[in-house]
Amino acid sequence: MDKAMQPILIELDADTRSKQLDRAQSWFQNVQLTQASFRQLLEDTVEKIEEPHIRQYLAEMAVRAKRHEEKLPELFSAIDREPSDIRKLMGQAAGKARQVLGDMIAVAGGTVGPWQDLHQVYLSNYNSMSALAVAEQLGLALGIPRVVEIAFGMVAEKSTDQLLLQECVLEMCSMSILYKESF
Repeated sequence: MDKAMQPILIELDADTRSKQLDRAQSWFQNVQLTQASFRQLLEDTVEKIEEPHIRQYLAEMAVRAKRHEEKLPELFSAIDREPSDIRKLMGQAAGKARQVLGDMIAVAGGTVGPWQDLHQVYLSNYNSMSALAVAEQLGLALGIPRVVEIAFGMVAEKSTDQLLLQECVLEMCSMSILYKESF
C-alpha cells in the first residue's frame, strides 16, 4: 500500500474520548429535539389537510417520523450514553410553537387554510434532516459505524420526504394566497 494511502491512527486517552462522546451526546439530544418537533408538527398538520392525496402522503410521512424518533435511542446506545426525555418534551413544545409562528406568518401574509402549517413542516423536516446529517458526520469522525448507519438511513428517507413536502407546499401556496382557498 502506498504510504500516502495508509490510515493514520491517533491514540486518544480515555478522558479525551469520553469528552468527545459527551459532546456527541449533546448533539444527539439536539437531534431528539428537532425530530420530536417535526413529528409533533406533522401529526398536528395532517388533521388540518382536506385534500386526500396530500393528507395520505403526510399520514405516511408521520408514520416514518414516529419510527425515526423511536430509533434515536440507538444513536445514544452506540456511544454508551442515554437519551434525554426532556429534549423530547422540548421538541414537542417547539412543534406547537412552530404552529403559532405559522399562524402569525399567515395573518401577516393574508393566507388561509393549513398552508402555513405545511410550510412549517417543510422547514422543520429540513432542520431535523440537517441535524441527523451532522450526527452521521460525528459517527464518521468518531469511527463509530453504527451511528453512521442509523443516521444515514434516516437522512435518506427524510430527503425523499423533503422533496414531497416541497411539492405539496408549492401546490398549495398559490391557492391559499391568491384564492384564499383551504386544502
